Parts: sequence; structure tokens; C-alpha cells
Amino acid sequence: MEITKLTLGMLAVNCYIIKYSENKAAIIDPGDEGAKIVKELENRGLTPTKIILTHGHFDHIGAAAFLKEKYNIPLYICEKDNIMLSDREKSGAYIAPFVKYNPVEADGFLKEGNLVELGETSLKVMETPGHSEGSICLLGEDFIFTGDTLFQGSVGRTDLFSGSGKKLMESVKRLAGLEKDYRLYCGHGEDTSLEAERNFNPFF
Repeated sequence: MEITKLTLGMLAVNCYIIKYSENKAAIIDPGDEGAKIVKELENRGLTPTKIILTHGHFDHIGAAAFLKEKYNIPLYICEKDNIMLSDREKSGAYIAPFVKYNPVEADGFLKEGNLVELGETSLKVMETPGHSEGSICLLGEDFIFTGDTLFQGSVGRTDLFSGSGKKLMESVKRLAGLEKDYRLYCGHGEDTSLEAERNFNPFF
């Protein structure tokens, strides 16, 4: 498995391309610049098979509709955030009127404990509400895609639709309680590690 990070759009969302076989890949959080994602896939000879959203905020779904149509692939999200995919206000797009809101439809829903199959391996879904009610993290063997639940030295905001500071702190506590260290691939900013956040993140 190979993980490539593309930082996209004016809000600098981290999109991840996961190569899981010789020519297949999954896309996590295609926030913007669909053509740039396509170019990366083509340069690496990869065909995407699915799109996975860690949550439904507008800045994480900007290129999802374009990629879904171009490749005729399914899109997955936690059902609790599904409304954001078709509701501009609930997606938070009103806070950035300079960014185009691109609605999209989900093809399936993810919930706690689900396994997202990627060839011979899989990502385990962990529901981490707080940034939004339907925020999820995706756990691999030694890494986690945290979306906007957890950043290097910080956590996601909770003042948008369905956000909850109390639930976010409960989710952070769950992450802190995982038994080993993990590399963290965050929705914005730099990669970090769970151990570093345990030691230095003031929200832990």
C-alpha cells in the first residue's frame, strides 16, 4: 500500500490517494482540483475504485462529483453527514462564498466497525463525532486518516452544523486510548503521530 497526499484548493485540504494494488487506488477526501487528482492518477497508472469521505463539509467534497462521474465509481460517507452532500448551508459552504459548492450523492454509508476493503487489506471505520456528527476516522495497520477530527497540535472546529465540543473531546479520548502508536494523516496541515499528539496536543 502506498499513500500519496495532495493538498488542494484555497482551503488546503489534504486529499489522499491510496494505491492498494498494481493499478488500483482509493481516494479519500477529494477536496478540490479534480484535474490535479486525475493527473496524479494517470501519472502513476492508477484507476480509482472508490471515493471515501471522512465527513461532509464542502471543502472535503469539492471534486467528488467530478471524479465520481468521470470514473463511474461509488462514494461512501457516514450516513449522519449525508445531508451535507446536498445542502449548501449544512455543508458549511456559506463561510467561504468564494469556493464553489459541488453537491454529490453517496452510494453507500459507513458506520462504526465497517471495513473498507482495499484488495488484500482494509481500513476500519471509527466514528468520531464532534467536528460533525458523521465524522469518521479510518484505521489501517499502523496509520489513521483522521479527517478534521484531529490535527497536529489541534482539533477540528465545532461551530458548524452538527458540531459538538463535548462529542469531539470524547472522540479525541477514544483516539488517545488506542493501544499503540499510529501515523496520522490529517485533513489539513502536516502529518503527525498519535504518540506525539498524546504528549504535546493541548486537547488531549
